[in-house]
Amino acid sequence: MLRKKGFILSAAGILVFLVVFIYLTPFAGRLVENTRLEGNAKRIGIRITQESPPLPLVTSGKTQIPVTQGSYCWGKLGCADYTGGQSMVQGVTPTVIAPEGRIDVAYTYKPAPGGLTVQQFVDDKEVQIPLKNGSFNAPKEQGVYYYGISAFWTTEDGKFSEGSSSVVFVIEVKSTKE
Repeated sequence: MLRKKGFILSAAGILVFLVVFIYLTPFAGRLVENTRLEGNAKRIGIRITQESPPLPLVTSGKTQIPVTQGSYCWGKLGCADYTGGQSMVQGVTPTVIAPEGRIDVAYTYKPAPGGLTVQQFVDDKEVQIPLKNGSFNAPKEQGVYYYGISAFWTTEDGKFSEGSSSVVFVIEVKSTKE
């Protein structure tokens, strides 16, 4: 009986040590990146050490619109799958844009993506938004609007994927004449 208690206490001690080691060392950032533990690690203060896939520069006039990284498959980073849609930007303060204001989407990463799509999230549905010369216009009606951008890179012959990335952002269309 005493041996059994000793074994259980030893096993529990080793488990506690491993958990503390994983969560309190810089090594932990690499261990939990791209896993379901990543969000929890960030919440308790573990710095995740990774590069990110290319992010687009989204602007309206001189205003930069912040984007939130969504799902991706990118080189050594591997793949990460996030919920997507407006749930990714819940709690994010929308960037105020004038009605029908022009929104520009550009990647500074070279080579440029082989494909780029913009979606507006409306009532849990995706509505494709056509891009014209890398831009589109905000809606005319005032309100809060959620968007997603998906980009993918392929080999020169277009036969193989070299990576993909998606982001989401939120805007508020508001008249500046108030």
